[in-house]
Amino acid sequence: MPGSLPPLNALRTFEVAARRLSFSRAARELCVTQGAVSKQIQLLEQYLEQPLFDRSPSGLVLTEAGRQYLPAISQAIEKIQSATAQLQQRAHESSSLTLNLTPSFSNLWLIPRLDALREAIPELKLAMLSGDGEFNFRDSEADMAIRCLPLSLSHEHSVLLREEELVAVIHPDLLREMPIEKPIDLLQHPLLQHTTRPQLWRQFLNEVTGLEPREMQPRYNHGFEHFYMSLEAARQRQGIALVPDFMASDALAAGEVINPLGISYHSGYGFYFLVPPYRSRTPGVQQFHGWLSQQLNGE
Repeated sequence: MPGSLPPLNALRTFEVAARRLSFSRAARELCVTQGAVSKQIQLLEQYLEQPLFDRSPSGLVLTEAGRQYLPAISQAIEKIQSATAQLQQRAHESSSLTLNLTPSFSNLWLIPRLDALREAIPELKLAMLSGDGEFNFRDSEADMAIRCLPLSLSHEHSVLLREEELVAVIHPDLLREMPIEKPIDLLQHPLLQHTTRPQLWRQFLNEVTGLEPREMQPRYNHGFEHFYMSLEAARQRQGIALVPDFMASDALAAGEVINPLGISYHSGYGFYFLVPPYRSRTPGVQQFHGWLSQQLNGE
């Protein structure tokens, strides 16, 4: 019967009987009667249309077909047992979860708060992977993800954690050298570009100064792909960086950078928590989501 499988119970019985070379010992291991073992072996031999054992007064011996068949069946059963054990272990160890998140979210916000996370959810262990842009769970082993995406109701399997509110930050020394007393003064300083969203500065300046893009003459310094890179450049006196407010909060609190005039800008993006449906009810996922929401929004 091409393409079909032998009875799986009969295969398991054959593997034990062939390993033990005894139907009685196989019966004890499988917790069945010897007659049940014999019946399963007969069923498999009928399916294969050839004998697997030679039965004689001196004992049970594998036929040539049985000797050829046993290694492959043993390996297959071992793989099934291993895969099953791994899946069961993963299901019961829901406190060990893989999180795929943006580098800036991890470096500037989550990693500095791992002690707080451990205090809140002691049993939770995260394996963190970095990524950016749209996320597809079919192409990843992650249990959850965090992404910065345009505000929308159409993102699959997602919950908005927090809207992106950008703040302009600058090193105190640069601010002393060239004070910023009104929004237009921002243009006197070099601006640090965000290479994957180059429109950010013009949108920000239009919002806070009221100037149209053609009326601006910004001076751009280096460009950076990620917010954590821009923030570090601002710490190093390279210019003004645009960074999400919650990511800049530690540096602002430490006085490493300053947000002149307390200006901020809602960019139309947001940080989303993504989780596939089959993980949404996992206790560790629900606890982590709740902790994120509380920490990010002061709930």
